[in-house]
Amino acid sequence: MANVSKLLHTTTDPETFLENLTLDTSDVEKLREARLYVRAFLKEWFAARSRQGLGFVIEPRFFTQGSVSYKTINYPIYVPKQQMDMDDGCYLPLNFVRGAQPSDAATLFFAFIDEALRHLAKEKGWRFVEKPTCCRLVIADDAHVDIPLYAIPDREFQTLEKAAHASADMVTKRMAAGDTALKWEDLPADSVLLAHREKDWIASDPRKIRKWFVDAVEVHGEILRRVCRYLKGWRDYNHPTLDGVSSIILMACAFEVFEEMGRRDMPTREDLALLTVVERLPKLLEGPVLNPADRSEKLDAKLDSE
Repeated sequence: MANVSKLLHTTTDPETFLENLTLDTSDVEKLREARLYVRAFLKEWFAARSRQGLGFVIEPRFFTQGSVSYKTINYPIYVPKQQMDMDDGCYLPLNFVRGAQPSDAATLFFAFIDEALRHLAKEKGWRFVEKPTCCRLVIADDAHVDIPLYAIPDREFQTLEKAAHASADMVTKRMAAGDTALKWEDLPADSVLLAHREKDWIASDPRKIRKWFVDAVEVHGEILRRVCRYLKGWRDYNHPTLDGVSSIILMACAFEVFEEMGRRDMPTREDLALLTVVERLPKLLEGPVLNPADRSEKLDAKLDSE
């Protein structure tokens, strides 16, 4: 077949499919600036409210996750229905809701953060939206910031807090460089709980997905990341037909093909690599699509989006 790889990606031509999917500098700045505002506001909010209610100050920890962390974020095709998404997890110690029943704790977390972010939204002219697993701030027609809430045991949080303070300068430098991996590993691997508005708590550790994908790209190369972005762009273009196919499902399917073919047999040509994945995609989407980071979980059973 004709070689159309240069239509997908090249380092010399700015008019490629990948380049059209890529955020420009102003988009990246908009998301990062919003993240800084959210973090600073929540830290101040926590400092004042926790001292008043608990007698001591709690400073939340934050970790960027999702497509920004995987470096698979694309510019949306249908704005404002589709938007750039910055996922910035907020980690809190369980003693913040000391005395509450477990079934009430998630509600208290959300009530506290909801109130704070409603104030911030009003101050910045943003729009606040309640989502089942996060608080959302719509910062522009084409962008939003999601803040999922996580709880970790007090002892581990204190360890994390000390480690964060000890390397504050390094954190600042690497975050400025867009490196969201720093300090990620300081969280306990088996004790991370995600607050849910209806289900109270869900065992969920976003590091596992990130580690899987980082490792997968190390094995198969950047072409795996690019193929995932092509698939996401195709999915977004076919809105709303393919809205139920989450980004992580597409990433998992692409990974399965790369694993099946192996580095020796997987085409190195950009167009042939994409074609190899696309040819196998319908069968893979018939399911089950397993979470590569936890094979006991079926991703297609929940069909959630990033």
